[in-house]
Parts: sequence; C-alpha cells; structure tokens
Amino acid sequence: MVGPRPGDGQAMKAVNQLLAGVHIAAAAEAIALARGLGLDPGTVVESLKHGAAGSFMFADRGPRMVQAYEDGGEVEVKSRLDIFVKDMGIVTGIARNAHVPVPLAAAAEQLYLLGEGAGLAARDDSSVVTVLSPLSPKSSEISAETTPAVSSAASPEGEGR
Repeated sequence: MVGPRPGDGQAMKAVNQLLAGVHIAAAAEAIALARGLGLDPGTVVESLKHGAAGSFMFADRGPRMVQAYEDGGEVEVKSRLDIFVKDMGIVTGIARNAHVPVPLAAAAEQLYLLGEGAGLAARDDSSVVTVLSPLSPKSSEISAETTPAVSSAASPEGEGR
C-alpha cells in the first residue's frame, strides 16, 4: 500500500513515469551530444552507466540507443514509444491539475511526440534518440578537429562556472 487514500497508487505511478520518461529523454540527449562530439556512443554508455550520471533507464536504454545506430534503427521492441507519449501526457495533465510545474516532463513529452510524428510510435522507446541525432552516418557529427575544447577550468575572469 502506497498511501491511505484511494488513488495514491495511481499518483505514485505518475511520479514513477515522470522519472522514467525524463531519464530516457536525458539519456537520448546525452547520447546524441556524444555522437555529435564524435565520441563513440557505446563507450559513453559503458563509461557512464554505473557512475553519478547513470540511472537504470540510462543503463537499460543506452545500449539499445546505440544499437539503433548500428542496426539502422531496428531494435527489439521492449517498450513502445507511444506508451511514453500516453504516460507523459498523463503526467503533465495530473501535474497541471495539481498546479505543479513539470518543465522537464513537458519537454520529454514533446520529444516523444516528435518521435511519434516521425513514425516511431510502434518502435522501442529508445529509438527517440534518432529524433535528436538522425541515423544518417556521421554526416551530422562534428569531427574532433572542429569540436571546441571543453575545459572545466574557469576563464581568468572567473566566468564559466
């Protein structure tokens, strides 16, 4: 039992789906960025999935996102993308009714809607990565020579932190 009131279990499910949907969207965005920076997406997933940036969804969906590029977008369907269109719609609707802003959930919902519009509704939800970084090989990737260096140090003026 989640709580004493009828509907508390459904409310908990909405909170769970908010986290799950946002984590998948964040994983897709991270892999798209890695790909755009010329990093090997498989290495990125393996390197980050057990660290501070990792999550169950990143560890579970990340390899399938990588596979989407290796297999031309064909990944075994374990969780359809259109389920997250529905679930994130429920989440944002519940939040709206509760007068709670959920900007990350709303952004994730829009990403899933873009995926659905791109014909990915019946595909695995991990295929949403191809909305952010299309399947066309390496043409959209930035080469190492043109990628700006990323530094963790602040500029001499103390900016950048």
